[in-house]
Amino acid sequence: MLRFATKNDIEQLVDLENEMFNDSIYFKLSKKEFIKMLNKKSTLLFVYLENEIIVGYSLGIIINKENIWFNSLAVKKEWQNTTIAKELFNSIENYAEEKYFRTIILEIREDNKALLRRYKGFKYCVWKVIKNYYPDNCSAIRMIKKYKE
Repeated sequence: MLRFATKNDIEQLVDLENEMFNDSIYFKLSKKEFIKMLNKKSTLLFVYLENEIIVGYSLGIIINKENIWFNSLAVKKEWQNTTIAKELFNSIENYAEEKYFRTIILEIREDNKALLRRYKGFKYCVWKVIKNYYPDNCSAIRMIKKYKE
């Protein structure tokens, strides 16, 4: 089941974040950051549940009236070969389209070639490269998808 996250989801979100992201190569969100985000109207935080357990989330941040930053997506390993990641990804994209946003912006690791190909297939274009972006100094590829000019 896909739904918006609530404050009751914080502990499970933090556990999922810690399980899925290695802090030597990614910036992990802390409990404090999840709480702060859930208190902001600009946060789009969707969770996917199986038997009342969060198995994935997608996080978007409304930058302004035209742009959304797709911050993060995580799905537990045992659920990664399902449609859950696509549904979570679509939750941010559908929101952007339904609310008439102009663009979605996201970043991926430069060394993640499979994700780069996937996002290009979803009509994202490379916007720029940010050198030494991640904790291990890997560069980031900032990508953009335009819905309207």
